[in-house]
Amino acid sequence: MNLPSLHWIRPDLLWTIIPLLIAALLLARQSRQQGAWHKHIDPSLLPYLLDGQRSDKPARSIALLLLAALLAWLALLGPAWQQAPTPLYKNNEGMVVVLDLSPSMLAEDIQPSRIRQARFKLRDLLQLRQDGQTGLVVFAADAFVVAPLTDDVNTLLTLIPGLHPGMMPQTGSNPLAGLVQAKDLLDQSGGNGKILLITDGVNEAQLKGLKSFLKDSPYTLSVLAVGSRDGAPIPLPDGGFAKDNSGNIIVPALSSSELKALASAGGGEYRELSLDDSDIRALNPDAASLAESSQDPSSTSSDRHFDQWKDAGGWLALLLLPLALLGFRRSWLPSLLLPLLLLGQTPQANAVEFDALWQTPDQRGAALLDSDPAAAAEQFKDPAWKASAQYRAGDYAAAAESYAKLPGSDAAYNRGNALAKAGKLDEALAAFDEALKHEPDMSDALRNKKILEDLKKQQEQQQNQDQSGDGDKQDKDQQSQSSEQENQQGQDGQQTPSDQEQQGEQGQPQSDQEQSEQQNSNDQKEGQTPPNQEQPDSSPQEQSESSAEQKKAQKEQQDAEQRQTELAEDYAKQAAEQQAAAAEQKNDANPDEQSEQTALAESQQPLSEEDQSKEQWLRKIPDNPGNLLRNKFQYQQQMRQQRGNQIERENYAPY
Repeated sequence: MNLPSLHWIRPDLLWTIIPLLIAALLLARQSRQQGAWHKHIDPSLLPYLLDGQRSDKPARSIALLLLAALLAWLALLGPAWQQAPTPLYKNNEGMVVVLDLSPSMLAEDIQPSRIRQARFKLRDLLQLRQDGQTGLVVFAADAFVVAPLTDDVNTLLTLIPGLHPGMMPQTGSNPLAGLVQAKDLLDQSGGNGKILLITDGVNEAQLKGLKSFLKDSPYTLSVLAVGSRDGAPIPLPDGGFAKDNSGNIIVPALSSSELKALASAGGGEYRELSLDDSDIRALNPDAASLAESSQDPSSTSSDRHFDQWKDAGGWLALLLLPLALLGFRRSWLPSLLLPLLLLGQTPQANAVEFDALWQTPDQRGAALLDSDPAAAAEQFKDPAWKASAQYRAGDYAAAAESYAKLPGSDAAYNRGNALAKAGKLDEALAAFDEALKHEPDMSDALRNKKILEDLKKQQEQQQNQDQSGDGDKQDKDQQSQSSEQENQQGQDGQQTPSDQEQQGEQGQPQSDQEQSEQQNSNDQKEGQTPPNQEQPDSSPQEQSESSAEQKKAQKEQQDAEQRQTELAEDYAKQAAEQQAAAAEQKNDANPDEQSEQTALAESQQPLSEEDQSKEQWLRKIPDNPGNLLRNKFQYQQQMRQQRGNQIERENYAPY
C-alpha cells in the first residue's frame, strides 16, 4: 500500500462521520453516568461515598463499539490504492438471426450448397460476436425458434450442424413469419436489437407484406444473400430435381433486387455471401471493430480499457470479525443482531417462488436438461419436452406414456423407441404401426420395425428350439406311463368339450371387440376429412370452379408433402452418416477406452443368449440428438393447426 496513491472511491459519504461523532459523545457521557446514585447524590461527592472499585467494563465495551463503527465508516468510504483495467465499452445489443430453410437452400450453385455455406457463415458470425446476446430463428412454410436470445455462443454452435430443410414440418418459404418471431424475441428482451435475415430471395408478392411489417418495426433489418443470379436446380434424394406442376425443373435464382429493397426498407445493410469475412464484418461492425482492436498488437490498452480503482473496503470489513467475536462474548452484539436476523429470515420456498416469477417451468427444465434430465422431466410442463427428458434420463416407460399423449407420427415413432428400450417389443411394434399409419413413408419407423420383427422371430425360434428339447424328454416319459394315466387322459378328453365351450365364450367378446375397434377406426378415417373439402350449397358452375380450385390446392399440398418427405429422408440419412462417422472417429481415437470397456464387460456377469441378442438389436436403433428440434417443430406445428392458425397465401412461396 502506497499512502500517496491512496484514493477514496466514495468521498461524498464523509458527512456520515457527523452522526458517528454524536453517537460517540452520547456513549461517553452515558458511561460517566453509570450507576443509580448519581440521580440522588451530587456528582462531586460520589467518589468519596463509593468504595472506589469502579468497573471499567462498560468503558471497554464502548471503546470496542466505537472502533468497529470507525472501521465500518472507513470501509464505506471505499479506500483504494490500486487500479485495474476495465473494458471501455460493452455491447449489450441483441441480434436475432433468421435463417431460411426452404427447399431452394439445397441448390448447389455455390459449393457445396447454399444451406451449408449459410451454416458456415452463421458459425463465423457467432465466433465474431464477443459480446451481446444472439438468438436464432428458422423458417420454411412457418417459422420456429431454435434458441432465444442468449450470450452462450457454444450452445448455438452445437445447434448449427443440424439445421437442414428436411427438419421442417412443411416445405415452403415464408420470411414474414421468421421476422415476426424475431421481433417477438427482441420485444421480450426489452432492449435494443437488430435482425439479420440469411436467405436466397423473396418474390414481389412477399415483398409487399415484408415492407409493411418493417414500417411498424422498431428494429433494423440487414440481409445476407446466399446464392447466385444464375441459380441451380433443387436436388432430390433420389437423384432427380424438383419440378413444378407443369413438369419443368425449378431453378431458383438469387433475387438481389428484392433483397436490396428489403434491406433498404429495414434501415440495414445488404451483403452477398463472400469467400472471406468481409460480409459478416459489414453486417456487424461493432463486433468487427472490437475483434480487430483485441487482435491488433499496435493498439494500446488505453484504446480499449480505462483504469478503475479497486475497492479495498472489503478488507477493512474483515477486521470487524474479531470485534464481532468479542461482542458475542460480552453478549451485547447478539442483542443488536437478533432483530435483524429475524427480519432477514425468509423461507426457502419463497426463494423458489421468486425464481418462478422470472422463469417458466419449461425454462427451468431446459436449464437442467443436459446436467440432470430426471429433474428436468419433473419441471417440464410441455409434454414433448417432458417426454424427451424422460427418455434421456432412461425412464423409458414414463417416456412412452408421455409420448402416447402426443398426436402425430413422430410421437408414435418416439413412443415405439421408448417401448423398445424398455423391452416391450409387441407394444413397440404397435407404436411403429401407428406411426406408419399416419406417415406410411417414414423410413426410420420402417427400419426400426424391421429390426424388432427380426428380433422377435429370433426369440420365437429360440423358444421353439427349447420347447422341442423339452418335448423329446416328455415323449420318453410318456412311453413309461401306466394304464391309470391313460384313464386319466380319457377323463381329460371328456372335459375337453366344456373347455372348448369356455374358449368359445372367451373368444366371442374378443371378436366383438375387434369388430368394434375396426368400426372405430373406420369412423376415425371418415372423421379425418379436411374441412376445406366441405362444399357449400352453390350453383353448378361455382361448384365446378370450387372443385377445380380444391383439386389444384390438393395437388400442390401433395407435391409439397412429397418434397418434404424426400427432404426428411435425406436429412435422416445425412444425420445417420454423421453419427456413424463420429462413432468411427471416436472408436479410432480411443482404442484404450475400448479395451477397458471390453475388459470391464468380460469381468461382469455374462448375459444370456436372449439378452445378448436383444441388446445387439437394440443398439442398431439410431439415437440421433438432432431429431429433438425436428420433433419440437412438428409438435408446435400441430398445436398451431389445432388453434386454427393458417398461413397467409400472399406471404407463402412453394420454394
